[in-house]
Amino acid sequence: MPYQVILFDLDDTLIDFAYSQQMGLKSIYEKYYSFIDRSFFERLYIEINTRLWAQVGATTNALMPSEVRVLRFIRLNQMISSTSSAEEIAEEYDINICLHTRWLPKVKTAVEFLHKKGHILGIITNGFVKVQGKKQRRLNLSNWFDCYIVSDEVGVSKPNSEIFKIALQELANKHKKSINKHSVLMVGDSIINDGYGARNFGIDYCFINPKAEDEVTQEIPIKYNINSVARLPAYLGYETEYMQFLNSTMDEKVSV
Repeated sequence: MPYQVILFDLDDTLIDFAYSQQMGLKSIYEKYYSFIDRSFFERLYIEINTRLWAQVGATTNALMPSEVRVLRFIRLNQMISSTSSAEEIAEEYDINICLHTRWLPKVKTAVEFLHKKGHILGIITNGFVKVQGKKQRRLNLSNWFDCYIVSDEVGVSKPNSEIFKIALQELANKHKKSINKHSVLMVGDSIINDGYGARNFGIDYCFINPKAEDEVTQEIPIKYNINSVARLPAYLGYETEYMQFLNSTMDEKVSV
């Protein structure tokens, strides 16, 4: 077994956050912002949101995810002179994000396979406790993942190495055995949060790179550079077994 423990980011690594975000934006646009051009609204929101999330886990002027949740809508309202309640908008957005949570294509099957092979799986996510908790329950993530670390809940965010330490301690306690960092792989789509976090903690990193970005920073040692978690089993040496597993799951679906 190449890795005893595999830690995953959640949004845009395991689940299709881009889709749920689009549905969340659609809902709040129709309810609160339809007086402005939609493309302008989305562009402005994404700029504000990206800027604020870049401060999460930063070494100076850091924000916690809970602060970003409402602040992005306060900033948005200020820029377009809206008097709508930022808290109310945030709640509407969160509801729709959760309602439209879904797995990325073929990723659930890969997770099921890795779990079946005996890997200890965990999730570390920078996010809001309430929202990430609803996602966890909606997709029954506790069926495969033995820890679910949400930055807002533990008070520290990726790329801070402390959040990785918390995850491994929880896994060690649950499985009643020590875990060597050299047997841990971090999997995620963010070089800044997941890549730097893995480097800071001293574990291997698998970059989920769906856009096939070729200008990847040399500061982060990348063990695997793949376009989807669905390809991870093959990169871990399970290609033949995984193909057999895929075929067996297809046969089961046909026979049902």
